[in-house]
Amino acid sequence: MDRGLARDRCVRPGRRLRPSLRALLVAAVLTGAACTAPPAAAPRVTPTDTLFYVSARAREDGREQAKLADSLEYGLVFTARPSMVDPTADAASIDILDSLIVTRDEFVARLAARVGPQTDSGSFAVFYTHGYGTSLHNLWEHSALARIRARSDQPWVVFSWPSIGSGVAWPREGAVLTTAYRADSSAAVASRGAFAEALSTSVAATGNGRLLLIAHSLGGQMVGETLRENADLRAMLTVSPLRAVAFVSPDIELQHFGSVLVPAVRPLTKRLLLYASADDRVLMMSQRVNHSRRAGRIAGGEPGAAVFPGLESVDMTEGRYANSRIVNTFGTRHALRRKSAALFDLVHVVGGERSANCRERLGTARRLVQGSWMLTDITLPAPSAVADCERY
Repeated sequence: MDRGLARDRCVRPGRRLRPSLRALLVAAVLTGAACTAPPAAAPRVTPTDTLFYVSARAREDGREQAKLADSLEYGLVFTARPSMVDPTADAASIDILDSLIVTRDEFVARLAARVGPQTDSGSFAVFYTHGYGTSLHNLWEHSALARIRARSDQPWVVFSWPSIGSGVAWPREGAVLTTAYRADSSAAVASRGAFAEALSTSVAATGNGRLLLIAHSLGGQMVGETLRENADLRAMLTVSPLRAVAFVSPDIELQHFGSVLVPAVRPLTKRLLLYASADDRVLMMSQRVNHSRRAGRIAGGEPGAAVFPGLESVDMTEGRYANSRIVNTFGTRHALRRKSAALFDLVHVVGGERSANCRERLGTARRLVQGSWMLTDITLPAPSAVADCERY
């Protein structure tokens, strides 16, 4: 042990020792004797959360890349739970404490244990896939915060496909402002097989009808087309349908969504939903780039434009939105992690298998036209409030 270090640990700052005491201290250090220190304060316990993740991103020297990997990476992420008076309204940030890569078999076993026995039909897991410009760490942070804002006790599985995390890329001729968007669109197409494998693994772990699939933004293209085209996945889900499939702010051409994807996906799930809004600035830009209306943007609040047979439409425009007033006013109005009203509806009404009329009973939404609802800006009730609603 270093003598100076021993003295710092054993003697209070500023205290001078008499020669005899100094001699005793030196002798103690030389003989390895321990000094008596004041009792240490009890360590503060930080509440933590755990996410399950599946990544299709390649790694080079341990770092994630915007490239498709040859095989999937399964793992767990441990995050610190921020202190918030009202999770549905307060601003917050997430600290990533650690992550753990596991085998596919261990992933399945851990997720199955977390969801509980398959005889418990009330338990379920959330499977979430992100949209444009989201890195693996972004996904971890955003999903952990969304789970807290939803006041969700259910395990969340998050799927990462190799989008360009920064949302920018080197411009190419004729595509100065849209290079990153086009690159992400191509990556989403290339990731369909990886998504099908990740979803199949999660279905195997959770069991029949106990997985709520949420596809956000550009990720909706990948999810919708995979569910439409992948024969193996369709065969499995026809026998064992998902609890629900929810397209949230989908960056998909409106008529293609309604006339092609809705009929294709509807037989694979007990419930099919669209969450859209009139003030989504990201989808407004997408409409200009693609020269077409997007399913996730209800221009001018036209609920009838997004109503299709077999589809439950939810307008998020007026729903409770978290974070500061500045973010609410000048932000993109696109991120799911800030849409507290939508998260409550997704997890507790849809995931909890409650009737759509439950929204009206709780006051969290009002009916617009048949099959279409608009979320309200009320203070959200406790999750237990849905227990009084009839089953879906």
